[in-house]
Amino acid sequence: MDESAWKLFDRVAGDYDQVAPFFAEYGRAIMDVLDPPAGCRVLDLGAGRGALTAPALARGCAVTAVDAAPAMVERLSADHPAATAYVMDAEDLDLPADSFDLVVSSFVIHVLDRPAAGVAEAYRVLAPGGRFAFTGGSARTSHRGGGKPDAPAFPLGPRLDALFGEFAVHLPPNGSMGTPVDAAELLEEAGFEDLREESAQVAIEFRDHETLWRWAMSHGYRAFIEDLPDEHRAEFHRRVLALPAEDRVLHRATGIWSGRKPG
Repeated sequence: MDESAWKLFDRVAGDYDQVAPFFAEYGRAIMDVLDPPAGCRVLDLGAGRGALTAPALARGCAVTAVDAAPAMVERLSADHPAATAYVMDAEDLDLPADSFDLVVSSFVIHVLDRPAAGVAEAYRVLAPGGRFAFTGGSARTSHRGGGKPDAPAFPLGPRLDALFGEFAVHLPPNGSMGTPVDAAELLEEAGFEDLREESAQVAIEFRDHETLWRWAMSHGYRAFIEDLPDEHRAEFHRRVLALPAEDRVLHRATGIWSGRKPG
């Protein structure tokens, strides 16, 4: 992961998923879809504060969690002592090959500097027959390689989505964080087979728009907001606070893309 990315997550670790349990809710929904059995050896890749780790542990899985941000790993270890946690780059895992039954990554692959390297590492550490699943990708698209998304990598409410798209034109070159990734292409190029697309859904309610703003500043969207020029950042803030009341409930769905390592 690019140094600026993990440093941002290190900065926000104290508030990450504490303003609203967004990633925790998604983690439970994703694990419900994947349904790993007790005893499954799970690698949580880019684990944050443990949104996937917690429900995997609750199912009796043996969980290893890695993240490039030391502050995230410190908090994950304190909250989930049953997990084995490491500060580690998802693109260069210091883990043995063929050692996990399931590798899962939630909203991480698209923010890696080299997404294909992260997927290749997931393939390497999986045991034959194991499955890699991730969110934050998309169906086959015309995107190849770099470029800047003109909206968040996963959908918000339609009006908040539209705001991100409107203000993206004010970002400097290489501003914000993340690039569009073609999920099927990444999986196929790494050697995965039996590709699947499933989905997880959550509904997150915010007490007020100030809480919605604090939430946006507590995770990766902060890169988008901080990279806006001052006058546009102030206007973006005003526009978020002026959203209709119904936009305080975000009904969200994400694709879960997965592939199996042959064996």
